[in-house]
Amino acid sequence: MIEVIALDGVSGAGKSSTAKLLAEELGFCHLDSGAMYRMLTYQALQKGLRSDQHAELGEVAESLRFSFGENHEMWANGKPLPSAIRGSEVSAHVSEYCKPREVREALARQQRELGLSRPSVAEGRDMATVVFPDARWKFYMTARPEVRAQRRVQELRAAGHPAEYDEILRNLQERDDKDSRRELSPLRKAEGAVEIDTSDLTLEGQISIIADLVRKGL
Repeated sequence: MIEVIALDGVSGAGKSSTAKLLAEELGFCHLDSGAMYRMLTYQALQKGLRSDQHAELGEVAESLRFSFGENHEMWANGKPLPSAIRGSEVSAHVSEYCKPREVREALARQQRELGLSRPSVAEGRDMATVVFPDARWKFYMTARPEVRAQRRVQELRAAGHPAEYDEILRNLQERDDKDSRRELSPLRKAEGAVEIDTSDLTLEGQISIIADLVRKGL
């Protein structure tokens, strides 16, 4: 087994916030795979690429160089990730732009390299099923769609981005459907993963549950 805590689950279940703070508490690096796919989508949109230009999207994925910064956070090409990757435009396109095999294979390679380089909290949708099937700790996070949509609205508005609840809820439900139905690396709970429903949990409660299980070695 490798020293990776794999957090999978639906969008808006609290994976990113939990993973970031959990990594800080345990002294691990935070491997944010979703941010990697968002960065790819952001770059592709900036270049005017379409989601069906698989070869070109693969080239963009290969050109990105992810690393851990001084505070164990994700960087891309030697710089902190831009806040724009969390915006509504990227959110609306990330599933389709990151569906091609060329993209997923290129970024999965970097995810494995990063996870093997330092003890990490890796979060995404296929961390425990595809990227780190031998992870020592596996968790699957979920929550009711309405709760997830409200959380995302608050997150975006706090970051200065416009956000409408109905649009966000529809986007989350569409992403859930696309991610669970895609042929390559579909969203699913890994065998042996501990499921955590965060609908009625505080962020501190989520971190406490996972940290306690990790410290006990499951």
